[in-house]
Amino acid sequence: MTDPVESYIEIMNRLDIDALGDLFADDVVIRLPFAPDPVPKRTEGRAAALALYAGFPDLISPPGFTDVVISPLADAGEFVAEYRSDCTMLPTGKPYRNTYISRFSVRDGKLTHVAEFFDPLVFRQALTPS
Repeated sequence: MTDPVESYIEIMNRLDIDALGDLFADDVVIRLPFAPDPVPKRTEGRAAALALYAGFPDLISPPGFTDVVISPLADAGEFVAEYRSDCTMLPTGKPYRNTYISRFSVRDGKLTHVAEFFDPLVFRQALTPS
């Protein structure tokens, strides 16, 4: 059942933050361990997660995730996904191209855990004015 993971990628490619509300479980946990301050490293609950993601459309253009590979893990409902972004960092107008490895947990068709790992140096370079 990779559908929620595929849906997450599709929703993020449109930056349709409202649609994430239907995809996230009430107790969803979002982890962004390499995100620079002040972005929280851990966000708990649907409302808090949606508030976090609400800032994305002001930060980046639709991320254009490509080269998506979703692999199931040994435990039911656990997946890892690899993908790449190709978009623009809106505050600077610079290209933002990063690579990601994300871990997803799915329960009853909803995402309960998303952990996204990306190169923070690429992120900072794209966000630093010329």
